[in-house]
Amino acid sequence: MGNEIVERRPLPRPRASDGGGVDPDRELVLRWRAGDEGAFADLVRRHERRVFRLLLRMLGSREEAEDAAQETFLNLHRHGHRFRGDALFSTFVYRVAANAALNRRRTLGRRHAREEGFARAQHEGTALTSAPPDPEHAAAQAERRSAVQVALLGLPPRLRLPLVLYDVEGLAYPDIARALDVPEGTVKSRIHRARERLRELLLDAGAIGAEDLRP
Repeated sequence: MGNEIVERRPLPRPRASDGGGVDPDRELVLRWRAGDEGAFADLVRRHERRVFRLLLRMLGSREEAEDAAQETFLNLHRHGHRFRGDALFSTFVYRVAANAALNRRRTLGRRHAREEGFARAQHEGTALTSAPPDPEHAAAQAERRSAVQVALLGLPPRLRLPLVLYDVEGLAYPDIARALDVPEGTVKSRIHRARERLRELLLDAGAIGAEDLRP
């Protein structure tokens, strides 16, 4: 993730987009809305990993992400009738998850979220293989990942969320705009501002050098 956000942008990769095609979740959604609870369980299994990954990036705490994921699917079950089929169902899921993350953030102090994110990042950063081929390189990568996660938690949620959806989840600008219910231009502007602020935070933390701030 650090290479995508902090350093050079990689070659463009395919991004999820509505694109006018058939929604891969369409059949399950129709079955669920017809009363098939098993279909909803299948939808949860299909999307739970991506939802949890998004929430973990937003909240920085595995425990908080698990609670927010549960809230996401409870809300999805309660309010699924609001899905009109004018976008992919996965986009609607991201929107519900984003709301859950923002609601969860309101119940957490900023300082608490930073501490939880730092502890999680440190724990995961030290989970290296027992005999890495290059211990110094692996340690440097782990340190960079930790620094990026901490800096990411330092971004305001309105900047962090579109950045995660774009750089981590690979959503296209139109899909992020639908998920967040904002204009596409706003999405692009927030992603640009988020990247600039993230670089500043990493520079202040000594995780990158001044040369990494070049466009």
